[in-house]
Amino acid sequence: MIRKERATIKHLIQLQDLVAARAQQQASMPSQRLQQLDKSIKTLDDELPIELKTHFNRLLQKSIEAIVPVTGDNCSGCGFALTKTMVNSIHAGDELNRCPNCTRILYAPAVPLTRRSPRRRWGDPVKRGVERFSAPELMIASLKGTTKEDVLLEMCETLRAEGYIENCTDLHDAALRREAIVATAVENGIAFPHVRGVEGGGLTLTLGISKKGIKFGAPSDKPSKIFFYMVIPTAASAFYLKLLSGLTKSFATKEARDSLLNAKTQEDLWKALVKATKKMIQ
Repeated sequence: MIRKERATIKHLIQLQDLVAARAQQQASMPSQRLQQLDKSIKTLDDELPIELKTHFNRLLQKSIEAIVPVTGDNCSGCGFALTKTMVNSIHAGDELNRCPNCTRILYAPAVPLTRRSPRRRWGDPVKRGVERFSAPELMIASLKGTTKEDVLLEMCETLRAEGYIENCTDLHDAALRREAIVATAVENGIAFPHVRGVEGGGLTLTLGISKKGIKFGAPSDKPSKIFFYMVIPTAASAFYLKLLSGLTKSFATKEARDSLLNAKTQEDLWKALVKATKKMIQ
């Protein structure tokens, strides 16, 4: 029974990841063909028991997160405080547990804890737009990596070095697993690698530029040069699609993309990002 429930949880997480990947594709590439994702989603969906399938899909209609990790003793979806007995049961994986408040299915987290959101000092002005999710120290004006794995690791290490995440190994593995579902690279040399479902902190964005570009799985197979790497807590999973859409619209023109590619320093890149996203990301 324990083995069966753990397999069901893994199945649900995989299904949810596919649904989220489809939503990401629609937000960043509205015209992109989605047949393969739809086929994979239907296959996994049809394998669920009818009662669980109905409940899971009903939850997905309300939120992109139908199965969520616990954060400490709380449901990360709604923040409801869980009993110790339920938390122990969730970590044991011996049965499917639902949050008593939002009815989401709960599981023990496997993605590392984020330490904090982008810095804000006392007396600083209220942050707006993209400044709410990123900071100058998260800009990489010249990525050194020459492969997908190298670039993802380099950006992950930047997050760790600046104190935004605690452990790079697990986060990097999660980013690679996400890329294996369907590439996050889109046209015009842009890619949106990300990891969803982290614990704590806020939605955090780091931006990296590869002057020569690398193969990242874009539909046209052209190299990607601009990488928006996002770390997304469960509570911000729905909002990140809006951020993704805003970034896509902000850099739809060659002029806007060139403003990032021509940045020579970390400060230049930060200024270019803030300026280009001012209208689209509020």
